[in-house]
Amino acid sequence: MDWGAWSRETVSLMARRTRELLERNEIPRGSTYHWDLDAGSMVVNGVTFRLTAVGTAVGNSFLWAWANPAIPDTAKVGLDKVRQFGIEHDLGLLAEECSPGGLARAKECVAIAGRVLDAHGIWIDATDDGHIVFVLHEMLD
Repeated sequence: MDWGAWSRETVSLMARRTRELLERNEIPRGSTYHWDLDAGSMVVNGVTFRLTAVGTAVGNSFLWAWANPAIPDTAKVGLDKVRQFGIEHDLGLLAEECSPGGLARAKECVAIAGRVLDAHGIWIDATDDGHIVFVLHEMLD
């Protein structure tokens, strides 16, 4: 399998899913939002989503959330599947704690995590130190 092509296709897929998620929930660009790692949720314009923290980008490094003790377990639910996918397919990017590439790498990894976890969308947010990236799932009634 051409993993480079698969990764590029994945980025496109997750961008489309994110657009559709926002449209389906009538969330306009620039909406207010608040994420809560302890609760494993994000509220965007009054709509609540379940989130999985994928990782953080600081400077030129990307650190997976599963390797970051500062991120509570409630925000990492399911992330073990992404790491296992990397181990099974010999994709070091998904199995190693940290990799170079900063925000660009974070964007690639959040898209891959979104595909592996069959997420409805992705979210990237700036932090005091860099960026944090999430996958989002719609809450089902």
